[in-house]
Amino acid sequence: MARHSEPVSAGLVVNGRDQTPGAEKIADRYVRGAPLGLGGMGELWEGTDTRLNRAVAIKLIRPARHIDEDTARRRFYREARILGRLRHPGIPVLYDFGPHGDDLFIVMELVEGAMTLRDLVAERGPELLPIGWAGAIGAQLCAALAAAHRAGLIHRDLTPSNVVLTRSGTLKILDFGVAMAVDTAEFSEITHPGEVPGSLFYTAPEIDGHTKADARSDLYSLGCLLYELLAGRRAFQAASAIEELRRHHTEEPTALSDIRDNVPEDLEQVVSALLAKEPENRPADAAQVFDALISHANGLTPLPTLPLKPGDPDRMYALAVASLPNYPAKP
Repeated sequence: MARHSEPVSAGLVVNGRDQTPGAEKIADRYVRGAPLGLGGMGELWEGTDTRLNRAVAIKLIRPARHIDEDTARRRFYREARILGRLRHPGIPVLYDFGPHGDDLFIVMELVEGAMTLRDLVAERGPELLPIGWAGAIGAQLCAALAAAHRAGLIHRDLTPSNVVLTRSGTLKILDFGVAMAVDTAEFSEITHPGEVPGSLFYTAPEIDGHTKADARSDLYSLGCLLYELLAGRRAFQAASAIEELRRHHTEEPTALSDIRDNVPEDLEQVVSALLAKEPENRPADAAQVFDALISHANGLTPLPTLPLKPGDPDRMYALAVASLPNYPAKP
């Protein structure tokens, strides 16, 4: 979870309860600090693990606030188990979870100094993101998604607001709150019939609340993100959400080469394939898309809106790993 930069007002009360930072200790070790915002299933807080003296992100869920308390609790424990299974630099680490009075809590890695992709695009205004940066961001996204998909997990809520870049230039995918395990007996889909997860602006056409999503649904969302990074706007835009949703189902987006003249043909073809209406017409997996994008992750120059720390250990480590031979994956 990314750190919130706005100051915290004293005496904060939410739902009639004292939410002042430091007002209570969770699980006898975690103290809440600044609010980070509202997620799909609860409240996000910056906090401190008093036992290890480290900054953390705390997610609090109050099932009574939701229509179906049992569903909310099942979603919470499923999310915690999902995150506990994932180990990848592009996915925040789960530290702890459990009950807290009538509430539920989850404690995660706090992603500090981060900028969301939404902010990255917005702050550039009419100046489009360099091709190399789009390739580098897309390749990192693919690497994290490949790890999740290989664990049998799909995100289903991939948007510019829950993908962040840190000051090391590394990317993190946040909020697996509506993630779903596939082909795994211990998990099940818990979305109500007719409920569409994620944002309509980035959701694959086949996801209508009745069709079970798979990894290719995430690839469609990835295509939406890449298109927005390259074009500076969403792939489909309309005066209403309903009309925009219709366009996802029935129309093709404006060709990237009609928006900017420096888009490599193969990169445009990759984005077009990711945005295919039928899942079977999209790339086979995130690893295949990674191979197509990584060749474009070059010629990067610093972005004024994303000042990178010089001599950053994360980038040093990544460079060393990148120098290793890329052995074929075992069958």
